[in-house]
Amino acid sequence: MRVLRRFVSRSEGLATIEYIIGAAVVLGTLVIGVSAWNNGLVARLTALVSQMQAVR
Repeated sequence: MRVLRRFVSRSEGLATIEYIIGAAVVLGTLVIGVSAWNNGLVARLTALVSQMQAVR
């Protein structure tokens, strides 16, 4: 923790590459989250359609 505080206090701002890496991490997390949500939604809709076909 002490090393992190020293680094933050010494740096005057983030470099462009650090912004790019941060954006890539955020976008990667977002893509993984949306993909997982979509897979869950598809599974629920498939189950619902199967139940509706069984009612016929």
